[in-house]
Amino acid sequence: MSEIILRNHSASMQINTLGAYVDNLVLHGREVLFPKTSVQVGTDTKLRGGMHVCLPQFGPDSKNHLAQHGFGRTSTWQIRYQNESDVGLRLISTAKGYENVEWLLDYSLPNENEAVATLTVCNYGDAPVRTSPGFHPYFPAVGTQFDFNGAPYDADYIAHTEFVASPLETHVAFDGLKLDIRTQNLPVYALWSDRNGQYTCAEPTAEGNAFLSPARGGQFVSGHGKKRYGMKIRLIA
Repeated sequence: MSEIILRNHSASMQINTLGAYVDNLVLHGREVLFPKTSVQVGTDTKLRGGMHVCLPQFGPDSKNHLAQHGFGRTSTWQIRYQNESDVGLRLISTAKGYENVEWLLDYSLPNENEAVATLTVCNYGDAPVRTSPGFHPYFPAVGTQFDFNGAPYDADYIAHTEFVASPLETHVAFDGLKLDIRTQNLPVYALWSDRNGQYTCAEPTAEGNAFLSPARGGQFVSGHGKKRYGMKIRLIA
């Protein structure tokens, strides 16, 4: 396990190779993510905060072959390259059905106001592989009221997770924090919070809890094919 710190003037991103977690993100001197920490949920201790990738799937797996949100957040990633404001990580898993897949995750701070995360799924096998990933950011939110694309929500009423379509550009506001989020191949947001801390999640996904339903063609990466998923967070205010 190693910690990586990216910087671009007043922006910084702290990344952990264990799980490829973004432990902390600051844009233009402002905390954009609720810092990763341990919280008590009932009798269990859970990790909350920061941001992690969910792969090969967001959410649960109906066949129970894969853990909630997959294996990306519990695996140790290797560093492919690292510069002052960007880093590339790599994961090859031994999970059944994914032995021939290389997962490439790139994080960058292109300027003081923006952070970018890009996941590339590389299938080097002959058979197609199923994937429906997402990103799971925790945004700081002292109050429960927040705004998603102009619509009001209350975090006290989304513990069940509410899925909302927002294909390309999304505007969110938590207290005084205003963000634009642009995505690639992640058109469905999961809005969720358990309110065990001062955070609310707006999580871009490929198809929500897709692995609870029968597989569809668009969820597969063809043999010797690649597919890319991405998100860009921009601080507005």
